[in-house]
Amino acid sequence: MNNKKISTILYIVVFIFVFIMFGVTAYAYYTKTKKEDIKKEEKHFDMLVSFDNTNEIEARNLRNGYEVVKEFSVKNYSKDTIGKYKLVFEVITPLSNMVDEEFTYTLEGVSESKDTTNRVLNITETPVPVLTRSLGTASITPNNTHSYKLTIKLKNNKYVTDSLLSVKINVVND
Repeated sequence: MNNKKISTILYIVVFIFVFIMFGVTAYAYYTKTKKEDIKKEEKHFDMLVSFDNTNEIEARNLRNGYEVVKEFSVKNYSKDTIGKYKLVFEVITPLSNMVDEEFTYTLEGVSESKDTTNRVLNITETPVPVLTRSLGTASITPNNTHSYKLTIKLKNNKYVTDSLLSVKINVVND
């Protein structure tokens, strides 16, 4: 009778231990999948990009003093996610095959919010690249808009009289 009582208690203890292990395993799995879902939510935000006309700049027969201004904005519609995006200067047809100090661009960025987690891109006068180039990464707080003004200037066209320039500004989720 004594052995039977010990066996019964041992079975009950093992059963309880197995039940607790099952519960801990289920809780760990649930916690891990929730953390992964949260990480996925942090990487994606609702963004709207709008350009004054199009994201392309195409110009032919550029002359000295040529200047073009392209304005666009990026809006974060998320209610709780700080978004990151990258601005890419995509060169389709460069003005020449060499970078020219006389052919420059500037980028001015302004945010509606004064929150310190906002980061807009500002680039002082820089030669226009001949290959596609990332201009940098910005971060935008929820329900906020970043406005940009890209200015491209040609001070002295010393290459070809029948010149062509074709570039795009792309905004990519980072």
